[in-house]
Amino acid sequence: MRVVIVGAGEVGFSTARMLSEEGHDVVVIEQKEALVERVSGQLDALVIPGNGASPRVLEEAGVGKSDLLIAATDSDEANIIACMAARSRGVPRTVARIHNPDYYDPEEPFARDVLGIDFVIHTEQMATEEIREALLVPGAVNVETFAGESVEVAEVILAASSPAVGKAVREVRLPERSLIVGVVRKGEALVPRGDTVLEERDHVFLLGERRRVHEVVEAVATDTKPVREVMIYGGGRIGLRLALALEEVGISVKVIEKDPERARYVASRLRKGLVFHEEDISRDFLLQERVDHVDAFVAVTADDRANLLAAMYARQLGSRLTVAGISRGEFAPLAEALGVDITVSPRLLAAGAILRFVREGEVVAVTLLESGAQMIELRVPEGAKVSRGSLAEVKFPKGAIVGAIRRGEEILIPTGSDRLRPGDGVVVFTVESAVDEVERLFAP
Repeated sequence: MRVVIVGAGEVGFSTARMLSEEGHDVVVIEQKEALVERVSGQLDALVIPGNGASPRVLEEAGVGKSDLLIAATDSDEANIIACMAARSRGVPRTVARIHNPDYYDPEEPFARDVLGIDFVIHTEQMATEEIREALLVPGAVNVETFAGESVEVAEVILAASSPAVGKAVREVRLPERSLIVGVVRKGEALVPRGDTVLEERDHVFLLGERRRVHEVVEAVATDTKPVREVMIYGGGRIGLRLALALEEVGISVKVIEKDPERARYVASRLRKGLVFHEEDISRDFLLQERVDHVDAFVAVTADDRANLLAAMYARQLGSRLTVAGISRGEFAPLAEALGVDITVSPRLLAAGAILRFVREGEVVAVTLLESGAQMIELRVPEGAKVSRGSLAEVKFPKGAIVGAIRRGEEILIPTGSDRLRPGDGVVVFTVESAVDEVERLFAP
């Protein structure tokens, strides 16, 4: 396809990189000189300097000849105007990143019928749901749902005391109808074989039926006590949404916010949660507020460095679980080195949502990992190469594994001798280098 992307910030840049690597013809519109240089130097994409909400600049970018426009700037208004202008020039599909929920209600047709937006990316809401799901499955740092919400993939970081550490994958005792589909070790993803020995701090991806995912996690995790108290650093869009979502399920929350007006606003929205106004977070303050007694510490300010530093302090002082919001990809390795348990990236969440929209049809769901690996749910079309023999016979790539098959209402955990049929839903874990080969196997 020919895709025009307005905005080359973290979301726009990641989306442009992802789509250009898949062979799409990508044009990026960006005003800031530094971001223009970054795209020009690192991506195979045409860069147009200018305001993406300007009809003149959109014409220069050839928007009328494009199949898709993605508006991913930090301005809701600019994104909406860009989509309206693109629609008026015949662009068949538009995507907009929207921060303010007042502009978009999924129950109302206003966004599509009046604004000309086919798909809305709400990064803060996606990040909130990501953190909430992880906190509600004790022992896991991330949980993704697939196959019509009947299958879940839980990410667990192996502690030194985990019964799985030092064992080969085939020796790890898991409940029936579950398996280890992937491992991320020191930032590098791999598909484990039976003789792969698991190590401390490995991020292990466990697939199982949703109703039994807690049992699967308990087989390798050592701390599976429920989360009852959470401290949130940052009362912005993500922090407030998360606090409200946790209160709904009975979890006690404390929110730390440096802006006094925002702190008062957050306090007015919460039913029981406590809100602290604190200019700079420190070890002394965290100890004073008993961070060592909370079940989880979540840092989701707009500053990646502050989030990482606060999460590191909380980890050192005894918080059971630490979460940091990270917008910039270069900070992900630092999070691992600092011992932060969970990183949540609005950039990756948005890119995954866009990828699912672009691939709409065969691809049902996509989860992108910082390592470059992906969890993909695909539908097997008629005539696909992957359905012409058993999984072993079609030479499924070594860098990918089929974790589950949804056939009607039945969920299957396959082996190499199983055959895929047209209409099957398939959950695949794949490293970055094998993504193209997997997609070719599922092409109609």
